[in-house]
Amino acid sequence: MTPSDHGAVTVSTREYAGVRTRELAVGGTGPTIVLLHGYCDSADTWRGVLVRLAAAGRRAVAVDLPGFGLADTRLPGPLSPQFDVFADALVTAHGPVVLVGNSLGAATAVRAAGRDRSGRVAGVMTLDEPILARHWLARVARWREYARLFELAAALPVPDRMVHWFVRRGVARFVYAPGVRPDPAFVESAIRSVPTMAAAAARGRDAVRYARENRFTHGDLAVTCPALIVHGARDRIIPVAASRALHALLPGSELVVLPHAGHCPQLDEPDTVTRLLLGLVERAHAAERAG
Repeated sequence: MTPSDHGAVTVSTREYAGVRTRELAVGGTGPTIVLLHGYCDSADTWRGVLVRLAAAGRRAVAVDLPGFGLADTRLPGPLSPQFDVFADALVTAHGPVVLVGNSLGAATAVRAAGRDRSGRVAGVMTLDEPILARHWLARVARWREYARLFELAAALPVPDRMVHWFVRRGVARFVYAPGVRPDPAFVESAIRSVPTMAAAAARGRDAVRYARENRFTHGDLAVTCPALIVHGARDRIIPVAASRALHALLPGSELVVLPHAGHCPQLDEPDTVTRLLLGLVERAHAAERAG
């Protein structure tokens, strides 16, 4: 591991469950806060939160999930088990941890918290968790694989510059809350994730595969640690009803709806997300003392 400094955040290469990945980290005290990004995103989505956690003196890491950012590509086969094994390795390496995730990362985090029997997961925070969504987009994604459609899409002679234009529009329209100006660095990161029409088709195909692997359910999910469920009211991808359903599924959890945030509250409102996260860390610490 050869870290390089970027202000308060250090960048290094780590390996978890056999997957080499990039890790952003800040030093501090308390349980390690592990930040997991969403689909087609990367650890960079957490930079604003990481800097604020560093200022608060809290230790935290953000990683590129398998197949995203600079992480190794995923193996053939189902996606969910690969994310699950990777998350479990993070918990083992950094525990005790407070797990935090956005979208795909939220689903990965809450599943890891549900599997934990070691007490290494001290708390879990989800941002715009998608699995329990039942709106039209979720139903369409889970209806069929659309393999032929994605195969045809990959072969379309769409110039890369046009793909990049659509990515820019998509980020502004669906990732950020209405009226929030996208961070140019985040936009460029999104373009690197989807640089060509073939890449766009592959991302779409795998998104459908993941949705079909997790059809409207977390199974027999049971989380015993403090749980905070957060959702942006202006999310144009996943409705708040999904997080309300997760809240109902987890007795003792807390639900916070952010009226001005979109699908990625860590981008729209990093101050608010950090404040809520620090509160969860304190509750986790209090629960540990009481236990």
